[in-house]
Order: sequence, then C-alpha cells, then structure tokens
Amino acid sequence: MNVLVLATNQCVVSAVYGLVDVFYAANYCHEQRYGSSESSNITCKIVTIDNQVVTGYNGVSITPNAELNEIEKPDIIVVSSSVRAVIECCADDIMVENIPAVKRWLTQCHIQGTTIASYCTGSFLLASCGLLKGKVATTHWRSADLFKRLFPSIRLDCDRMLIDNGDIVCSGGSMSYIDLALHLIAKNIGQDIASDCAKLLVFDPVRQKQSPYVTFQAQKSHDDQAILKAQEWIESHFSQEILIDNLAALVGLGARTFKRRFKQATDETPISYLQRIRVEHAKVRLEKTTEAINQIIWTSGYEDVSSFRQLFKRFTGVTPKEYRQKYL
Repeated sequence: MNVLVLATNQCVVSAVYGLVDVFYAANYCHEQRYGSSESSNITCKIVTIDNQVVTGYNGVSITPNAELNEIEKPDIIVVSSSVRAVIECCADDIMVENIPAVKRWLTQCHIQGTTIASYCTGSFLLASCGLLKGKVATTHWRSADLFKRLFPSIRLDCDRMLIDNGDIVCSGGSMSYIDLALHLIAKNIGQDIASDCAKLLVFDPVRQKQSPYVTFQAQKSHDDQAILKAQEWIESHFSQEILIDNLAALVGLGARTFKRRFKQATDETPISYLQRIRVEHAKVRLEKTTEAINQIIWTSGYEDVSSFRQLFKRFTGVTPKEYRQKYL
C-alpha cells in the first residue's frame, strides 16, 4: 500500500511525521504476527506540491522524502492540517500556497482511484477542491462554524471523530491523525494489525466522537443588547431555577419575541443555552475537583440526577463518570 502525506506550510509538524510512524509501526506489527510479507507492507512518504521544503506552524522545516514526479498513482493521500484555517477577511476560500496545483493533483489522483483522506482542518482543503461534494465531512470542532460559512452546501458532522465516505475519509481534531491511520490500516491491511498497532502505540481503539472534547462557545458576536443581557444573566444564575417567561420579562421582551430573538442571535434556544451552560459547569467541576458527582449535578441547577446524567451524555457522548475518568 502506497501512502503519501501532503505537507503544506503552517501544518501540524508532529502529525505529518506521526503518520509515517504509525504506518511503519503497522509494518512491524504485521511482521511480528505473520512474518515478512511485501504484499502487506505500507510505504509512507512525505511530499509537497512543488517538491520544496515547507515550514510548519511551529517554525520546523519539513523536507519531502519523495518527489511527486517520481511516484506512480498512490493508493492513499493524506492531506495535512493547518493549526488554523487561514483566510482573508470576507474571503470565500482557504488560503494555501500553490493551491491551484494542489487542487489539480488531488482531483486527478481521486479520478484515478486514489483514496483521499484528511485530519483536523485538512477537510477545508478537500472541500475547497470539490472532493466533499455530496459527502459528509468532519473537522476540528473549533472550526465548525468557519467551515459552515465557507462551505454551506457540505454536510458537516463534527460530533463524529471519523467519517469514511469510501473514497474520501475525514477525521476531526489535531491528534485524530492516529485514529485516521489506524482506520486506514484496519480497512486496507486488517483489523488485527490495527489492534496490534494501537496496543504498541498505547493508544485507544479508534474513537467514535469528538463531543467529549468540545467546549461550548457562547455566541455573543451580535448586537442584540437584550439577548446579551439574558445570556449574562443565565451564566450568572444557572444554578437557580430559571423560567424562560420570567427571563424574557427581565430583559423587557414578550416571551415569543424573546425566544425568536434569542435563537436568531445565538443559534440556540434559551433552554438549550441554559442546558449547555450547566453542562459546562459540571465538566469543569469533574475535571478539576473530586467532588461527588451527585453534588456537582446539584450545584449545576438540577435536582433530578438521572435527568441530568442523560442530558450530559447527550451533549458529551459520555456519562459524567466516564468524562471524569478522561481528565482525572
């Protein structure tokens, strides 16, 4: 299996080299389990679109160890991610050096049958190339709003860690390159080798969701002063019983008008906003204290422990106990 990792300027350096390490670890695992077999070996090389050195976001240079014109059609291309999706103000596309050449190469390889994969914000480049048309994508959860603005016609599901469309595979999160590599190994070499590789690297089996890592980012970049006042009141009084009609009256609005304007300004209903604030409070307490889980739930404004546990799992994908185990 011939894999190429496309490195671009401002990419995450550790992920580029990490992908090479994971794929060659799979070769080691295959040899240990079955003995040497060239047919199952993975060749993984780093390339750049112009065969020149690129510079990662941390200033470290990445030198390609293969030239594009020396390589036959690869089986898989993995597109590197940028620490941030770099765009100009009001631009409608991402800014990547030599992007016309990148688009031509990726598109031609895809037409010839190459699987194109990305991790983290690499999905922005795939979307810009038109490779995600009619498909489902994921990206880093922090970049979801930006992705939706730039590519509104593409279905985005940032709750999922990895999405395999067959010929296009995306994973979300900076370190999800490991999940991506293990998935590609399982798909093309075998699940047993992927499992052996995960154990060798001391890495959990492929994770299903990003939701346990998501921090709720309240939308306050709007000019509706009444709604801003309501948001601040919720954030200061979330542990109390809050009646939406009373909150509307507090900011001088009728209930129906308040709910409509709140949704328009924040993209959340007042109830879901309150729920998210309460869950974020619980997450912080679970991460930073050893308080009893029931006590944390009560201080989050819920008397019904069972109800809050269900709410917590709906937003994070895990139970409060499982969440605490990730961080303590």
